[in-house]
Amino acid sequence: MKILLLSFYDLGKQPKIVSEIYNKLNTDNVEIDFLDYSVDNTAIELSRYDALGIYASMHTATVLATQFLYKKELPDKIFSFGLYAHVLSDSDPRIHYIDNLDNEELCDYLKIKSDNGYSFKETVPDRTIFPNISEYTRLIDEGSNKITGSVETTYGCKHLCTHCPVPIQFQGSFKIFSERKIIEDVSNQIELGAEHISFNDPDFFNGPKFSLKILEKLNKKYPLITYDSTIKVEHILKYKDYFKELNNLNMLFVISAFESTNDLILKVLDKNHTFRDLEDAIELSKKYNVDIRPTWMPFTPWTRLEDLHNIIELIENYELRDTVDPIQLTIKLLIPKHSLIINRPEIKEYLGQYDTESFSYFWSYEDPKVDDLQKSLFNYVVNNEKLDMKDQYIGLVRLIEESTKTKIIKNKTYNYRNTPKLSETWFCCSEPNKIQLERIKTNNALI
Repeated sequence: MKILLLSFYDLGKQPKIVSEIYNKLNTDNVEIDFLDYSVDNTAIELSRYDALGIYASMHTATVLATQFLYKKELPDKIFSFGLYAHVLSDSDPRIHYIDNLDNEELCDYLKIKSDNGYSFKETVPDRTIFPNISEYTRLIDEGSNKITGSVETTYGCKHLCTHCPVPIQFQGSFKIFSERKIIEDVSNQIELGAEHISFNDPDFFNGPKFSLKILEKLNKKYPLITYDSTIKVEHILKYKDYFKELNNLNMLFVISAFESTNDLILKVLDKNHTFRDLEDAIELSKKYNVDIRPTWMPFTPWTRLEDLHNIIELIENYELRDTVDPIQLTIKLLIPKHSLIINRPEIKEYLGQYDTESFSYFWSYEDPKVDDLQKSLFNYVVNNEKLDMKDQYIGLVRLIEESTKTKIIKNKTYNYRNTPKLSETWFCCSEPNKIQLERIKTNNALI
C-alpha cells in the first residue's frame, strides 16, 4: 500500500504526530510519503496513492486542507487525525475520522498491520521524514535567529476550557510519554541544529513533577539549550515552587492564555482564573525572572469596550509591551463544531448558525460597538502589516482610546527590553484571519 500523509499548518512546528503515524505504519508492505504544505507547496499527484492521511491539527489547518482537496480526484481511502479531524470528516463523508492513534483503529481502517515494535508511549519520532528543521519557527532573541525544535511531555490535557479544541477530543484526560522518548527526541533535534526547544504541551504543568524532572535532565545533558512552554495562570499560581525553578532551568519564557480581564468572560471560558490572578501571575514572573507572554482573546459576545481599556492598562502598568504581539489585541472567539462553550447557558442568545465553509458558528455581540472596534483594530493591522511592532501597538492603543474615550498611555517614555519570542505568533483557539492564511500559503512565518 502507498500512503501519502499531509500537514498544512502546526503553529510553525514540525508536525510530530505525523511521524508517530509514519512509525506505526512503516512496514515492508507499506510505502509512505509526507508533504508539509506550510513549508513546501510542491505539486503532487494524488492518484499515485492508495490512501491519503490528513493532519487536521487545528482550525486553520482544516480550512487550508479543504481548499487543497477542492475538486481533486482522491484515493479511495482518506483519513483524518488531529484536534480538528472530526470537524474535517464531518464536512466530507469520504474522510474517515481516526479518534485514537494509540490502538489499531487506523490499521483496521486501512486493512494493514502496524509495526509490531511501535509504541505510542515509547517509540522515538522519526523526524527525518520532515523538511529541514531550519524551515520551521525560530527563536528571535536580541537579533539572533535560532533554530527551534519542539517536543511534548504529555498528550492531551486535564482541563476543560470551553473555547479550547483540546478537551473536545480528550475530555479532560492526558497521557505522559516516556522519559527516554522525550529526551531522545530532543537530542535528535539538537543534532540537527536546534538551539532552542518549545514544549508543545497544552499545559506544561499538567504533570508538573514529571515535566520538571524532564527539564532538569535536559539541562544537565544540554546546558546551553534554552526552552519555552505554555502554562495556565491557574497552575503558575498553584505550583509556585515549580514555577520559580524555571529560570534556573533555561526556560526563557512561558506562554499563558490570559484571554480577558473580564471575570464573567473568564468564568464562561472555564479558565479557573480571575483578573486579580493575572496580576498575581505577572508579579510572580517578575519576582522569579521568567517572562510571561500573555495571549489574549479580547472579543467575545460579552466583551465591553472598557475591557479593551483594562487589557491595555494591565499591559502598561506591568510594562508588558515587549511580550504582547499586537495582533493578539484583535483576536475573536472561535466556536467550532462540538465546542464545549455551546453547552454554556450564557452563549445561547448570541449563538448563530453553523457555517460549513468556516467550520465554526456565527455569533453576535451584546454591544454592537465592540464589533465596530474589533473591525477597526483588525483593519489597522491589515493596513499596517509592515509597521514596526512597537508602532503597531501604539496605533492600536490610540484606536482603543478613541473608542473608549479614555487616555491610557500617559507617559510618553517607555523602556523597551529585548525579550525572546518565537517567530510564529499564532495560537490555536482563535479565529484565523486573512493575514495568517496568506502568510502560510506563501510559506512565510508570521513574525
